[in-house]
Amino acid sequence: MRTTGLLLHFDEERRGYLIQDNVEGGYGTFSDALSLPDWPLGQLNIALLSFSDETIDYISLAKKGKRVVTSKNRIDFSGLVNLEAISIQAIEARLSNKLQRYFTKASQGNGGVIPPTTWTALVDAIKAERPNLVEEIDRLLSLQRYSGYHLHGEAAELFLQEREALGIALDIFSGNNQLRNQVLSEWAPYDDTVAEVNEEQETAILANLEPGRSSFMKGISQRYLLEEAALQHDLFNWPGMTPLHESGVSIFEQGARKLEVHYANRNALEHTLGVDLIYYSEAFQLFVLVQYKLMREEADSISYRPDSQLVTELARMDAVNTSIQSSERIQSHQEFRLNDDGFLLKLVPATGLKPASGELIKGMYVTREYMNFLIGPNGPKGSKGGSQITFSNSPRYLTNSQFSESVHAGWIGTRGVKSDALATVLRQFYESGRAVLVAYEIDSRHPQSS
Repeated sequence: MRTTGLLLHFDEERRGYLIQDNVEGGYGTFSDALSLPDWPLGQLNIALLSFSDETIDYISLAKKGKRVVTSKNRIDFSGLVNLEAISIQAIEARLSNKLQRYFTKASQGNGGVIPPTTWTALVDAIKAERPNLVEEIDRLLSLQRYSGYHLHGEAAELFLQEREALGIALDIFSGNNQLRNQVLSEWAPYDDTVAEVNEEQETAILANLEPGRSSFMKGISQRYLLEEAALQHDLFNWPGMTPLHESGVSIFEQGARKLEVHYANRNALEHTLGVDLIYYSEAFQLFVLVQYKLMREEADSISYRPDSQLVTELARMDAVNTSIQSSERIQSHQEFRLNDDGFLLKLVPATGLKPASGELIKGMYVTREYMNFLIGPNGPKGSKGGSQITFSNSPRYLTNSQFSESVHAGWIGTRGVKSDALATVLRQFYESGRAVLVAYEIDSRHPQSS
């Protein structure tokens, strides 16, 4: 178990200001060249950052990279949490020894890790000084603890689908993978929800998820989380709706554009049938719905085996697609589509949920029309004659990047769908027993649709 960290002092005034500008400017990351022989290459660690002789200013993740100059390696800092300039004197008053001897000087670029016992006491003292930041500090500690692990179990498989949905929504919104990498790589499980830990194989089970913790979005950085937004009220408060069991809102911004991501689940985790992503672009009046299905490893391939639940869900997609399809000629450049069917499925290999990773799983995005073919009489079959979908026998799928780029540019998705129609779609899929992630992209440069 990794139970140590580093206390790093940036004593060059200009250097400190540059780093603070980068951090406080919203990037949340920076790099430096340091000599840290006690840290293994590539291992995720925790660092406390000080920009003065009197305070500890940030706690962050730190990863040691390749050597960049003689005896120094690149250290990447990320996930920074502002500790609001905790007084070192106040921390030392809670400890039995002084901290100064543990400082690593950034100007000299050398130093070592804090002994485990002292480190534990130091973290506890910081939590006592900043009780409002305990959850964020614990998230970073959990990231360090479970970096490199694969989490399994029913809860992990549902979280895996939610993770894929959030990740691709961020890619569609931003047009690249930088925002997604930043957000997903900072996700961590609550430490008391991890069971059956195998440190040698780096595996564990995700379990004991209580209400308020039973969604993937609860484990991302709190700087993205909101308790409620106006859109949340509009979308999830209609007469006669089934009460929400779990919900949450996250906000992401780029210039004049904003992405509101709303999570809604009316069921307890163990009764949730899967995850749907509903993405709406206000500028394009474009809507796509992605349903997530898990692929399993079999003797000769990774496969998805269609079942009666899929047949029912496809029938629902067919009916909703018919009801919202526009037969009118396009009226603007923004309405042109290469494919105006907004319903797809992503088949995701169930490889385990990985904390501290920003990568999406390489899966298959399949259109509604193509899936109807795949499970039909002319679709691919397994050795015993049943429907079996694999990467090799179902080649007309989109990759993660192909899908996100196509939606981002408005090439695929329904056209002419107004925001009020989105609520109608949401109601039908929300009541189906699946968790719903609604990603609503707003651009203040365009008037809102009505």
